[in-house]
Amino acid sequence: MATLKVPSSVPPAEEDSEQLRKAFAGNKLMENNEALIIQILAHRNAAQLKLIRETYAATYGEDLLKDLDSELWSDFQRALLLWTLDPTERDAYLVNEANKRLTSSNWVIMEIACTRSSNDLFLVRKEYHARYKRSLEEDVAYHTTGDYRKLLVPLVSAFRYEGDEVNMMLAKSEAKILHEKICDKAYNHEEVIRILTTRSKAQINATLNQYNSQFGNAINKDLKSDPKDDYLSLLRATIKCLTRPEKYFEKTLRLAINKLGKDEWALTRVVVTQAEVNMQCIKEEYHKRNSVPLERAIAGDTSGDYENLLLALIGHEDA
Repeated sequence: MATLKVPSSVPPAEEDSEQLRKAFAGNKLMENNEALIIQILAHRNAAQLKLIRETYAATYGEDLLKDLDSELWSDFQRALLLWTLDPTERDAYLVNEANKRLTSSNWVIMEIACTRSSNDLFLVRKEYHARYKRSLEEDVAYHTTGDYRKLLVPLVSAFRYEGDEVNMMLAKSEAKILHEKICDKAYNHEEVIRILTTRSKAQINATLNQYNSQFGNAINKDLKSDPKDDYLSLLRATIKCLTRPEKYFEKTLRLAINKLGKDEWALTRVVVTQAEVNMQCIKEEYHKRNSVPLERAIAGDTSGDYENLLLALIGHEDA
């Protein structure tokens, strides 16, 4: 469920392009032009943004993204650039960026692999190949090691069945397999990874429900045997992403907002990637978990144009 507020009557892409061009006139943003940019770009969906970019390039012979990059700065710039990218381009960019970073990279890769549809993930792999002249799987394998590589490479390679059909006999048998491996502390066993990286999300949900009813514990509780084990943390997050993504994203936002010095990278990523997807459910989960609306939490933790952009993307009434 999305929260992005798109006007019922959207101006033609030519008009939006002209307004944006005026905002960049003289290579210096005039006062309040950031507000105009937010008013246009933060209230257009992915298809409309793509058309604006195409129209802008055809009319002015320049890339809108490059103009945004040269005229803006800081967290506001990054958030707006990510938002203006096509979702497939954005995911390819985020995975490539994650492959180059020393921290948090495994989580970003896992998040994209687990929360996109099979077809969307296929298109991300295709875009990555075209943009970076390497396969996404190749880069993930190169930049990871050990248990992380064993889990992440098949996750990003997955093309799952997307339907609701479930095999209950299979769910019971695979719940037993998962329980046996977890009891043996064989968290990286090929059977654990096979089930999580090949089964449909509906089938995984059925399997985990069986796990709970057969053995009296949620699987993620049994995977907390060593809270300081980073691989186990990633494995638990993988399961949460596959089954309850709104809970995963709520926690990511909560940690990003409450972190000393904040974590604008995570805050920006979740808002821009989920604004048109699942933001309403994430907002409800956030309010339920923290007794504070997400809008208020973001407003209390950010400022200026960055704050205004994020609030607009999550559908705040006044943005």
